[in-house]
Amino acid sequence: MAILDEDAFARLLKTETQTHIWCIFGDDAYLKEYYRDKLISQTVDDSLKFFNFHVYEDETDLENVFADAENLPMMAQKTCLLIKDHPLNQLGSTQLKAFEKRLADVPESSVLIFFFGRLPVTYDQKTNTKWNAVIDLFAKYGAAVNLSHRTRRKTVQMLIKGAAARGVTLSPDEAEYLIDRAGEDTMTLRSELDKVCAYAEGQAVTKEMIDRTVIKTVEASVFEVSEALFAGNADRAFETATELLRQKTSLQAILGALSGAYVNIYRLKTAREAGKTADDFAESFGYNKKTYAYAFRKISAFAKKSSMEQITKSLDILLDADVKSKSSVVNAGTLLTEVLSSLAALAG
Repeated sequence: MAILDEDAFARLLKTETQTHIWCIFGDDAYLKEYYRDKLISQTVDDSLKFFNFHVYEDETDLENVFADAENLPMMAQKTCLLIKDHPLNQLGSTQLKAFEKRLADVPESSVLIFFFGRLPVTYDQKTNTKWNAVIDLFAKYGAAVNLSHRTRRKTVQMLIKGAAARGVTLSPDEAEYLIDRAGEDTMTLRSELDKVCAYAEGQAVTKEMIDRTVIKTVEASVFEVSEALFAGNADRAFETATELLRQKTSLQAILGALSGAYVNIYRLKTAREAGKTADDFAESFGYNKKTYAYAFRKISAFAKKSSMEQITKSLDILLDADVKSKSSVVNAGTLLTEVLSSLAALAG
């Protein structure tokens, strides 16, 4: 079976699948836990978990796992074995072959779920990594599921449905605004959605409600600074930056996020001057084609009106500030004010 994404995994779970070897990995903590629990609940009845559900932590001896897998389930069709964060990428070639043989011999009455919650797993078909070999084994004998962050469109849909389930109306525009403020981590968004819906008390959610209840990420706040600069609103840029410092956000974090915004502008400008299409641009700089369009929509106009000289001078200002902030004792407020003043003058 191929490497599954969320959509393919969800469809498979709706069928009477005979798959009994699973590997769940990816960078979205909420999705991984949600689908892990869903798979377990479909495999084992809650009343029989004491007999038919077994959990193995970290570096459990795999021989014990496979030995337990040989045992028949008690008063049920299936037994479920959950193996958490086992460092399978550390297996040598001989050990990996032995592991493959053990996987092939697991009886269908035992459902094995190798779950990677904390241990990062990197699967990249373009490179030959140890994780590639491991994941390919799961795809061969069962299913490997890569649960990474959803596309923005899917995240918007999730928020709208989540709000409706809480008795509140959330429009697509307000959902987009919530993501801008809180970031794209699913777990964080669900938490912030709970707060907004509770505050709305059955009314339609507004941007003002989101402003009052949602905790902005540093990236969202700094993007507001850069967006204000791009729009020629220096006063708003200074106000937002001052608030960030008041919230104990480090100067380096602010400068780093600002630099990221200007680097993206430089890349966008370079791609356009080279006659590249939007898809060429995304591929050249390693952006996800499903999500890059929204990310660069707000900087597109600024990149178009700015000269390459203005953009490179802006990057020079940010680089110089970064060096100063790391190589000498400086007043964060003073240095940030100088940087924003210089950037605003260039953006003029």
